[in-house]
Amino acid sequence: MQIITAGRFRFMEIKRFKTLLKQNGHFVTKPRLRLFAILQKRPALTLQQLIKLSPQHDQVTVYRNIDLFEKLGIINRLRLGWYTKIELSDVFIHHHHHFSCLKCGRVITLPEDPVIEQRITRLGVNKHFKSMDHQLEIRGYCQICSNRQ
Repeated sequence: MQIITAGRFRFMEIKRFKTLLKQNGHFVTKPRLRLFAILQKRPALTLQQLIKLSPQHDQVTVYRNIDLFEKLGIINRLRLGWYTKIELSDVFIHHHHHFSCLKCGRVITLPEDPVIEQRITRLGVNKHFKSMDHQLEIRGYCQICSNRQ
């Protein structure tokens, strides 16, 4: 059995990212690689957070590349709490769900749970609905915010 380290896994994601761009007729540029690297390290960012984390790029560059990433299925836009956030799609990260703090906006990712996934699939079958994708967000208060109340 081969063990894939975090560094090796990230290399595989970058390789997949580059291939996806090239297959769709787009160049692999430094701004695109930098934005992808930021998205690899941080779960669920708002567009403004992403712009702040990439000061070497102007706002238009970030917007255009995020638009391209969404069209190519590299990212998903998630509605979490009051915000629309961006994160890598299931092509690059394992499917997961979120806790979202109503006070500070913090997002905590939850690992995929086979029981929840089976239940969602069963619900679709029972309602004769072919599910293609889903997002699950549990809203409440993180430990820091709940201690301050």
